Amino acid sequence: MKIFWPKNGNFDNVLCNLNNQKLNQPFAEEVIAFTQSLSKRFVRMRYMPEVVALGYWLRKSNIKQMQAEFEKATKGKVVRGRGTAFHIAPSNVDTIFVYSWMLSLLAGNRNIIRISSKTEINELLQVILEELPNYKSLAEQIIICTYGHDESATEMLSLTCHTRVIWGGDETVKAIRKIPLAPLANELAFPDRFSLAILNSEKVMLLDDEALDALLEQFYNDVFWFDQMACSSPRLIVWIGEKIESFWTAFERKIQKKQHELLAATQVLKYSTSLQLAAENYVEKVVPITNFSRIKLNDVPRDVREKHCGGGLFYEYEVENLIDLEQIIIDKDQTIAYFGFEKPELKELVESISTRGIDRIVPIGQALNFDGVWDGQSFLTSFTREVIIL
Repeated sequence: MKIFWPKNGNFDNVLCNLNNQKLNQPFAEEVIAFTQSLSKRFVRMRYMPEVVALGYWLRKSNIKQMQAEFEKATKGKVVRGRGTAFHIAPSNVDTIFVYSWMLSLLAGNRNIIRISSKTEINELLQVILEELPNYKSLAEQIIICTYGHDESATEMLSLTCHTRVIWGGDETVKAIRKIPLAPLANELAFPDRFSLAILNSEKVMLLDDEALDALLEQFYNDVFWFDQMACSSPRLIVWIGEKIESFWTAFERKIQKKQHELLAATQVLKYSTSLQLAAENYVEKVVPITNFSRIKLNDVPRDVREKHCGGGLFYEYEVENLIDLEQIIIDKDQTIAYFGFEKPELKELVESISTRGIDRIVPIGQALNFDGVWDGQSFLTSFTREVIIL
């Protein structure tokens, strides 16, 4: 096991020390000060837009708004952190563990963060390690470590914690769920999800060049910040009405202007995936382009989601009416990014869905925005407990 924080510590001693630390009150001043130090550093990392987004989310006005909403919801109640939260970070989205960790800190918990063994000290982690020494009391309540596929280490930490947070693929979640938790511990699991974008054809056709460019800018950010590998990145594009070819022509120009480059391996995988999909009877047409590929579907079977490889691969599907979308939604579907629809229409769609699917519906451009409620679960609620005093 490699320990990033605290530095130069024996793990058994470090863990013992962490467990002896008292919990903070929710939204403790030192924790808020720490979030602001990180926010100021992150927003300056302009070459890493996903980190800038994290910094913006951590800005003081947003934290204070969360605090006000939390205090309003818990007014007159005695609310404490659950204890020690154990976060198992994913390998595909570097920033995601920071969101859940920050919310756990704000809830008053001690925290253990297990970073993927594929991750070395990157710039994001380096900033965190540089800021922690400035917050000595808070720093005593944090362990950041990494290790390989070691079930004994995961079991030890799982039996120590009071909340376990799993970010990872379906197989990762299944494997970790076999490892026992302490009897009083709860668990938040965030497995593989699939997301889509819906476009009102009539509204897209009415856009002038400037408005279309603004929409494409937002769409580009949703897709390419994490090379379409984030669970909320749109992979299926559903046209309500007829598809608009000019949308894709303009999108290709947008990508060229951005000078976005994919790894050669990603390009090869996208090309080979497109060829494999071409043989399926639910695929009408494959349109491979250098920067992205379109797979036109006449149906959306469940398993087509598992075949998606990211990197600018778009499934494309048409329905006549928005309400028709409910026929293809399954449990795995998480986020709908939309353009050209009003809230009552979207609410009607949600109420028509018979599966567990869809936890977020956001305008195109906000698919990757993190929120304190994720996959239908409130972090601050799950990270705290209420003490009844009669």
